[in-house]
Amino acid sequence: MSLRKRAGKRRSTDSGVEPDRGALSQEKKNQRIALFLSDFDQQAKEHIQEMENELQLMLQMVEKAFTVELLKMPAAIRKMKRKDFLSKCVRPEM
Repeated sequence: MSLRKRAGKRRSTDSGVEPDRGALSQEKKNQRIALFLSDFDQQAKEHIQEMENELQLMLQMVEKAFTVELLKMPAAIRKMKRKDFLSKCVRPEM
């Protein structure tokens, strides 16, 4: 019995990638890194702008809710100073 390899598809050692592609020059690497960083910065700025817009919308919503709650209060209480209001609402404990 002889030990023979099966006849089949042979695999090539050539990966099909250009030999110089793996060995990019330092200048090209720096350009790619700079491009990546500038894209990252741009995306970060856009994300920050979106968050600031959302914050402004939330602040407007809170202001409106606060105004509505103030309007619900009786006029006498609205005109009252905080010190007077707190002295009438908060009773000292005995």
